[in-house]
Amino acid sequence: MNNTNSIHSLYIHIPFCEKKCNYCDFNSIPAPSREKESVRVFDEYIEAVAKELRVGSCELRVTTKTVYIGGGTPTSLNNEQLDRLLGKVGMYYNTPLLEEYTIEANPGTLDEEKINILRQHKINRISLGVQSFHDRTLKLLGRIHSAEEAKRAFMLLREGGFKNINIDLIYGCPEQSLEEWREDLETVCALVPEHVSTYCLSYEDGTPLKNALDNGNIKRLDERDELKMYKLARTFLKKNGYRHYEISNFAKDGMMCRHNIVYWRNEGYLGIGAGAFSYTNRCRTSNEKDVQRYIEAINFKGKAACFSEQLLPEKRAGETLVMTLRMLSGITTEEFLNTTGFDLLLTYGEKIARLVKMGLLSFNGKRLRLTQKGLSVADSVMVEFV
Repeated sequence: MNNTNSIHSLYIHIPFCEKKCNYCDFNSIPAPSREKESVRVFDEYIEAVAKELRVGSCELRVTTKTVYIGGGTPTSLNNEQLDRLLGKVGMYYNTPLLEEYTIEANPGTLDEEKINILRQHKINRISLGVQSFHDRTLKLLGRIHSAEEAKRAFMLLREGGFKNINIDLIYGCPEQSLEEWREDLETVCALVPEHVSTYCLSYEDGTPLKNALDNGNIKRLDERDELKMYKLARTFLKKNGYRHYEISNFAKDGMMCRHNIVYWRNEGYLGIGAGAFSYTNRCRTSNEKDVQRYIEAINFKGKAACFSEQLLPEKRAGETLVMTLRMLSGITTEEFLNTTGFDLLLTYGEKIARLVKMGLLSFNGKRLRLTQKGLSVADSVMVEFV
């Protein structure tokens, strides 16, 4: 069960990017200009994060095992700002029990000096947002780096001593062919990262890519082509030594993302920064998304939560099932009972039986999981339990 003593994971949100990508609807904003007045926003934000870190470390007995700094693009901070931010994190949360310390990075924001700063602060995992190794696709997506820069950034990280690197890839892009996607997979396997995440492109309201789609300037790939790309990723990465352990994630042996597994098991975590979510004591909260409002709230109140929801047991049970089914290992009846207090079959037996009959779920009397067919339509399966 969730309680303060079970909080072992920390997420820190850095909302700044060099440029907002055409598909992105995350809580991120283009970085202010580097002029003196604009730089003040970076400094004020880092100080606000530091204050929230301090409050969080006092209020929760966090024995930190995983830290994840995401965004946005955390590495869009300059070297001095990044060094200062990571120093604040280490002051409160760099405990002897820390197993995994991840930061997201854009290939276009990395150089040797910045990589050295990451190593000095004991970061041991990098999530590199490559998305594609084809320049045409990168331009369509609005990325700031080229394919060659992505490869160079990966090699710089290796030379800098990083032995745990994830590469993000996107498939299902307009005009992307199955052969181009195969080439992306071949390139990523030639680099041999420890972890690969593959996501199908989604068109979110308000993004430039969705506007281009609505205006007829681009055409979405057929769902059958998207499915072929997903299946190709599964088979190709498996042949190259990657274990498919979550709908979109593949890892070498022992290199699964421990932080994300906390989310998929519906366990507790603390979120710091603008728009960050926390899940503690069966309560979900989220901070102010607007950077300036977040800074003001932290400075005046020490907290920036603008939303709070105490999860009813039934809702938490449903969320636990949905999240754990994302992992190919699924969940056992015993795990579900111990985590939620509910009997899996008494609560969802009828729905499970129907989905098993449809070939979307597999249940051997003890363990429930998605089938290969179910993986391809996972969202349709999950909605049954929401």
